[in-house]
Amino acid sequence: MRKIAIVTANRADYSRVKSVLAAVQKHPALQLQLVVAGSHLLDHYGLSVKDIERDGFPIAARIPMELQGSEPVTMAKSVGLGVLEFATCFANLKPDIVVALVDRYENFASAIAAATMNIPTAHIQGGEITGTIDESLRHAMTKLSHIHFPATATAKDRIIKMGENPNYVFDVGCPATDILLSTPEMSPTELTQSVRSLFKDPQADFDPEKPYLMAIQHPVTTEFGSGISQMKETLEGIKGLGMQIFMLWPNIDAGSEDVSRGIRLFKLANPGEKLTILGHMPHAIFANLLRKTKCLIGNSSSGIRESGYFGIPTVNIGTRQKGREHGRNVLHAGYNKNEIRQAVMQQLNHGPYEKEFIYGKGNAGEKIAKILAEVPLPSVQKRLYENA
Repeated sequence: MRKIAIVTANRADYSRVKSVLAAVQKHPALQLQLVVAGSHLLDHYGLSVKDIERDGFPIAARIPMELQGSEPVTMAKSVGLGVLEFATCFANLKPDIVVALVDRYENFASAIAAATMNIPTAHIQGGEITGTIDESLRHAMTKLSHIHFPATATAKDRIIKMGENPNYVFDVGCPATDILLSTPEMSPTELTQSVRSLFKDPQADFDPEKPYLMAIQHPVTTEFGSGISQMKETLEGIKGLGMQIFMLWPNIDAGSEDVSRGIRLFKLANPGEKLTILGHMPHAIFANLLRKTKCLIGNSSSGIRESGYFGIPTVNIGTRQKGREHGRNVLHAGYNKNEIRQAVMQQLNHGPYEKEFIYGKGNAGEKIAKILAEVPLPSVQKRLYENA
């Protein structure tokens, strides 16, 4: 039986690997070793490890690795601490394969530890183009990994062009799609009750049965220091539209404190705006809110990937998702309130788009588990594939 160590470090990548966890857990030839790290373990970011526990996945190890500060230096030091902790973890668990996800610095640390310990490493969602430091980390993880699970044919081609053996590159789709498409649609009453149960503030009056915009904007690490102004431009661009604004707090990347400060400053300066903010929510509630929003605004990958499955009008802002494959439902805008407002108005006037299935059709998790069980373990000695 192969032991498969899978690392998840935040709320976003958990949704991208949940179906893989389930498929590995039920596969007779595999043993799941779930390693939970990063912001999952921090109360400030919703202590999302509780979602994992509620879902019934046994946790083999917990890796505290985040240094406080949300600056490039603390982010770099967190990678170093993560390498130390993951090395100890893998020495104890002795996995046959380590699975690293997407482009997160926490998972980058796990890939470094696994590669230097001669453990075959599988990488999910390599070969994609994005902005910020994620671009560099994603491609570095590809070169540290031995088995590759890209989400699209285009991403597969990029991985092969990077000198990876085509026999170990599998176009499986995006596992996040599995969870998205299998999430039951809530009734209006059920959704309202579910959302309101999340608020600690009894005065929060967000009503998902009335029109609303969704905003999700994270820091761009390669534009550190611009978070306040970027957030201000976004919120100034969507204020005064007569609709509720439902917003998630940014992730833990360097610059998150600036983005958060920009949100707080806007809220203080615009008490008349119906701006509701949450730090974390279960994926089922998020998916149902996404289904019903009039427009998704910001720089989250949800606007590039998940929104297309529901045909949600989306305005992608700035460089964080630059170059990513997306559907016809996405318009782009720079960090300028007038440009953002124009794009949002265009999307509101357009309304819902046709659904598009760019990142798979809902069976990626099962495909990945089957491959992990059956693929011959590759040599840990990486070589540039000469015919790439």
